[in-house]
Order: sequence, then C-alpha cells, then structure tokens
Amino acid sequence: MLKNSKKRILRSGAIIALEHHEKWDGSGYPHQKKGSEIELLGRITAVADVFDAVGSERCYKKAWPLDEVLDLLEKGRDSHFDSSVIDVFMGNLDKITNIRDRYSDAPH
Repeated sequence: MLKNSKKRILRSGAIIALEHHEKWDGSGYPHQKKGSEIELLGRITAVADVFDAVGSERCYKKAWPLDEVLDLLEKGRDSHFDSSVIDVFMGNLDKITNIRDRYSDAPH
C-alpha cells in the first residue's frame, strides 16, 4: 500500500516499516539485510525506535535511565546499529532529548 504510492513520504514510510528491524550485522529481520544494504531511513529509525522503546515508560515497564539507554545504543554499535548513525545521534543528543521532553506523553 505504501511502497507504490506516488507520494515520497508514504514510500519512505514503507521503507521504515520494512527495514527498521534489520540489524547492521545481518541478524535482523525480515530479510537479514546487512550494513548499507539497509536503507538509511531504516538505520535511522532503528536507533530512534530503540531509544524510544527502552527510554519511555509503558504500562508494562518503567523507562530506563538515559545513561543506560545510551550505553545500550553504544553496545549495539556495528552489530545492531550503523556506527555513523550512532555518531550523529550522540552528536545531537541535547536536541533529541529536548524534543523528547517537549513532546513527552508523561504528565508534567
């Protein structure tokens, strides 16, 4: 439905949906793509998804402290994640956490 759209944003959504669970080392799914075989949109979303998933409170779990989230991302460098995406993420951490905090679902 998304991949054949004439709208670039919807085609991008198809790439993200399909590839954000692929891992840099090829151990992900659904197609075990490896390294740069994974579209950049998927590689970026993989980092953002894990950051959000473990760093946010859910009805079934507490949010991890930021230092533990960052440690998980660093440990996943060159296995789960593209190290160049991790570098950009870490270089913009203040901006990212400001956005996260500004748009948090948690009560203020």
